[in-house]
Amino acid sequence: MMFRFVAILLAAYFILAAGLQYNDPDPLHWMLLYLTSAIACVLAAIRKDSLPLLYALMGMASIEIAITANGFFTWLKAGNENLIVAKMSAEKPYIELGREFLGALISLAVAVWLWFRKR
Repeated sequence: MMFRFVAILLAAYFILAAGLQYNDPDPLHWMLLYLTSAIACVLAAIRKDSLPLLYALMGMASIEIAITANGFFTWLKAGNENLIVAKMSAEKPYIELGREFLGALISLAVAVWLWFRKR
């Protein structure tokens, strides 16, 4: 019962995250990542989860992590702002990339967690 509650809560989070991407400069692949994560959570909650979907989700999240890792590590080295509340600007692209990195990392962590539960 607790697993289902957490899975539905995570699905709601990913749906919200997908909705927030609407005004992003590159919304489609982020919306697709977050909606796929939400679908994986819902399917797991109703015990209809699928390993191919989880593998695809892990691949999608890993690609996004690889694309945004440089910005995240730049923030770790040079950024002294709070990554969550800092304003994005053209002078500090690492803020956006750091946020995207963390979002993809959350998707990957959830996919791996669901994969372990499925196996």
